[in-house]
Amino acid sequence: MQQKNMNLLNKMIVVDGLFHTLNGDPPPECNQDKDIIDMILDGGVDCITDSIISDEFPSDFKSLCNAIYEYQLIEEVANHKLTLVHSVDDIYQAHETNKLALILSTQGSDFLEADIRLISLSYQLGLRMVQITYNGESSFGSGVYVKEDKGLTRFGQQAILEMDRVGMLIDLSHVGFRTVEEAIDTSSNPTVFSHVGLKALNDHTRNIPDHLIKKIAKKGGIVGLCPHGVMNIREANSRPTVDNFIDAFFHIADLTGSMEHSAIGTDRWSRESFANDLKKIGFERTVKGFFGKFDGNSKHVEGFNYYDEWSNLLDRMLARGISEADAAGILGTNWLRIYKQVWK
Repeated sequence: MQQKNMNLLNKMIVVDGLFHTLNGDPPPECNQDKDIIDMILDGGVDCITDSIISDEFPSDFKSLCNAIYEYQLIEEVANHKLTLVHSVDDIYQAHETNKLALILSTQGSDFLEADIRLISLSYQLGLRMVQITYNGESSFGSGVYVKEDKGLTRFGQQAILEMDRVGMLIDLSHVGFRTVEEAIDTSSNPTVFSHVGLKALNDHTRNIPDHLIKKIAKKGGIVGLCPHGVMNIREANSRPTVDNFIDAFFHIADLTGSMEHSAIGTDRWSRESFANDLKKIGFERTVKGFFGKFDGNSKHVEGFNYYDEWSNLLDRMLARGISEADAAGILGTNWLRIYKQVWK
């Protein structure tokens, strides 16, 4: 990559709209001299929205409190390079001081225990984004894998109004399409998909149709595109590429008239693969990265390595004709715009 583009990436505020557990299984590259926070910062990322609790496992409000406490401890221990985000100003300040800004979010809403009072308490504790379902049924409505999407529940309607009041950002990833539409209509704030793909390019269950892209954009919301391979495959038996991933930005722009409604949410997860296991025991040359070009892990877009190839993504975006301003929006400032509008 040309040096000017490296410098450009460093000047941008880069936001990963959904990271998925900072304190999960660390990458094998971590050692005594470099931890996962260092690696994220070295890769050019300034801010991550971390999914600290999920309906994939049983959860309640106490579980949320325990998770927040753990992240407060991480901030205390690593306060020289990490800060928990309460306002947009925290993100700008972290960028200036070379710290990682960390936004607390959830994947699912079971932790609320169908108690509307816990929304305000959660916000006061530092939670800033809530995904209202996780694939299945919740007190809000139906997830994307439910056979009959019954739409937003009465509690869901009331809860969204309360989320608007306190400034909680509403995430519609993993949510059934009828429930998504009703949630967008109910909220007075912009809503987001933190990590999805596009059904027009790949008919995966988790990918969203064009009419939802138009609907969320009409109210100022954004679509965080996820680089998981399964959501970006174009041809059978072929690994998706960075260019396949970038195609989705152009598709959203064609539907909405601008790049202002696109962003990125990687949904980083543990690299459980045979190649990764080999790397853990010292066979360093058997693999080439998180999204990299190796056999044994087909989960991610080829050529987009979380820790050292965000610059490669920027390079390809510019080469494809995306302007520097639009690239900056996709990589971060589109998220910042939403945070400013929604958070109190």
